[in-house]
Amino acid sequence: MTQREANPLREKYPNHVPREVASQYLGVSPRQLSKLIAEGREPFASIGANIGTNQKYIRIYTERLIAYMNGQLSGV
Repeated sequence: MTQREANPLREKYPNHVPREVASQYLGVSPRQLSKLIAEGREPFASIGANIGTNQKYIRIYTERLIAYMNGQLSGV
């Protein structure tokens, strides 16, 4: 991911990226992304986390997603 691609993502989603947007970058469906993060599967668990009571919500962190897309986050 180039700076030109990353900067608008940072501007629009400064803290976390919606599941629908992140799933397009990662090549999985939004539902599958939720499941992979909830199960703690790598590399998805490295860029997102379960949030809320009984871990019902997921959050994909913008900077972690960008780092992963640039090969800077190994996920292990």
